[in-house]
Amino acid sequence: MAVMVLSLAPAWGQGAAPDAGQLLKRVRQAATLQENKDVKGQIRKRSVKVPFSMSLRGNLIAFQYQQGGVANRFDLKFRDRGQEILSWKNGRPGVLPVAQYSVPIAGTDVTYEDLSMRYLYWPAAKVVRDDAASTVKGRDCWIVQIPNPNPKVGQYAWVRVWIDKENGAMWQMDGIDGRGELAKRFMIDSVMKLKDGSWFFKRMKVEVRDPSNPRKTVSVSYIDMENP
Repeated sequence: MAVMVLSLAPAWGQGAAPDAGQLLKRVRQAATLQENKDVKGQIRKRSVKVPFSMSLRGNLIAFQYQQGGVANRFDLKFRDRGQEILSWKNGRPGVLPVAQYSVPIAGTDVTYEDLSMRYLYWPAAKVVRDDAASTVKGRDCWIVQIPNPNPKVGQYAWVRVWIDKENGAMWQMDGIDGRGELAKRFMIDSVMKLKDGSWFFKRMKVEVRDPSNPRKTVSVSYIDMENP
C-alpha cells in the first residue's frame, strides 16, 4: 500500500456521507500537498527484512529499497487524472509495465501496485453503509468501495478503503479478487508524530488470505517506519 497517503489529512467534519470521489480526492491531496519529507523503514516477512527509504517531493514520491546489497528505486508521479509508476534502471526512469504491478517486492507480500495505491484514481467509487464494520482502531470511518475499471490489470477486481470521518486518514484497505472474496488486507497498527507536527503510520500489517478459504490468513508481512 502506498505508504505516503496514510499520513493524517485535514479534518472535514462529520455528517451525511460525502461524495466518494471527493473523499478519495482528499486522500490523494493529503500525500501531494504536504511539506517535503524523508522517512525510512522496512518491509518484513518472517526472517526477510527489506530496508527502504521514501522521499516525498510534491507530486513525486521516490522509494528506494535494498535487496542483496543492491539499491533499487521506483517513483510514483501523481497527476490530476492518474499516476505513473516509474522504475529506475541504469540511472534512468522508465514506466513500469502493467504486467509487473502484481510482482512482490523482494519476497514480501507487498507489490508495486500496493505501494502505488492506484485505485485511489479509479472512477465509480461509492460510499457503502456497513455500521457493523465501519469502526477501525476505535475510529469511525466512511467505507468506500472502488471497482477496478480494468479487472484484467492488477490483483484486485475492486477494493474497499476505510477513511476516518474526522481527519481523513486511511486506516484499512481490503483487496477483493474476481470472485468477490478477500485476497489481501492492509491495516494500520499504530501511528507516530513527525518532527514537522504531522502524523504518519508507524506500523502496518499486511494479511494475505487463502483463496480457498478467505477467512484464513496464509501469510503476514509488516511495514515498519523508523521513529523520526
